[in-house]
Amino acid sequence: MRVNIEDVTTQGLCMGCGACHSLLGPDAVALLTADDGLHEPVRRRDLTEREIDVFNAVCPGVNISVPDYVNTDMTDPMWGPRRMLWKGYSSDPEIRFQASSGGALTSLSLFVLESGLVEQIVHLAPDPNRPMLSRPHRSRTREQVLAAMGSRYSPSAPLSDIADVLAEGRTFAFVGKPCDVTALQNLSRLDERVAQLCKYTFTLFCGGFPGLGKYRPLLSEWNVAENDLSWFRYRGHGCPGQTAAGTKDGRTFQVNFWDLWDDETTWQSYFRCRFCPDSIGLSADIAAMDCWQDANPKQEDEGWNSLLARTEAGEQVLKEALEANYIKLTEPWTSEHLEWSQPHQSRRRRGILARYAAFADAGVPVPRVEETALEFVSHEPGSEAFAAEQAWTARKLTAGANRRPTPKIPTKSASESGPR
Repeated sequence: MRVNIEDVTTQGLCMGCGACHSLLGPDAVALLTADDGLHEPVRRRDLTEREIDVFNAVCPGVNISVPDYVNTDMTDPMWGPRRMLWKGYSSDPEIRFQASSGGALTSLSLFVLESGLVEQIVHLAPDPNRPMLSRPHRSRTREQVLAAMGSRYSPSAPLSDIADVLAEGRTFAFVGKPCDVTALQNLSRLDERVAQLCKYTFTLFCGGFPGLGKYRPLLSEWNVAENDLSWFRYRGHGCPGQTAAGTKDGRTFQVNFWDLWDDETTWQSYFRCRFCPDSIGLSADIAAMDCWQDANPKQEDEGWNSLLARTEAGEQVLKEALEANYIKLTEPWTSEHLEWSQPHQSRRRRGILARYAAFADAGVPVPRVEETALEFVSHEPGSEAFAAEQAWTARKLTAGANRRPTPKIPTKSASESGPR
């Protein structure tokens, strides 16, 4: 079933990656920044049949394609392809301290750039005009990579310039959320330049991300307006680190991890995040994650990552970065370690098919998921657990948790308020 852009945006399936805006062009699809920060595509005109096909093929709110690893020798249906899985951290103490966890993805990015394996890193950097948001960025120097270091726990549109990246013809490594990597994987089926130019994809185990409403109470508490901010840091300078901000007049504020995140009712994750079958980066070359028991840090500590190389390319670059002393690896991990540190990920994957059954019952568009492994890990249809997940989702849909207002077709000046 083909869907249109409005189906995706109004039903809460859009993650704001920006791919449709870039691929179809700003004359066809504007990118409007909503009040909560989500970068929503808005049609400027009727799309051609080919444009609708491209949108349906690439959009990660419509199509979630992953490699067929069930029929390979890497058969872990819950956690996906695995060629190498180790706990480690960045060899650079300053990166390890400043980064959100152990700094491994920053150091891997530096390695592939400085060793000449790629010409640039395509990732995110803070938006200087709205520091709580991010914008697409291409780093070609060490200084540029370090300036963009750190997780960005807010909406972003990392693929809103992907057509320009491909037209430029430079090789690159891409760093983004699993859904962003999915969109790039989808695009590779349509455009051979993706495989030619994108040499590596790096991602994280994602717990979902919130809108700006999560952080606005902090600004109110600090008596700071958003346009007064000069910088905003979500984590880092320790692990888990503090959320901190600075204003244009020199004031600084911070809040510790537990005060900000302990109450799950305040998380405000986007609807699509709660129903993501691939928040563990199944299509990426390397996926990194935090190493806390039950995904819950007990104290400030040195930064650590677990690094999961899923592909031959990922395994090779991880070994080369280790040999070149960009990263350190301290102990091999297993599926049991993943369950110990990421139990929320396995709980979600067990419930996805039941949740999608509720989508279908409610007439809500269901993303196409090309992953046969879900059938192996899912709750058994008809079981009490399956029914509970389906009923919970039905209640959310009845309450309208998926609904977002239809964005108005903006004027040219309005579209320019989107990511740059």
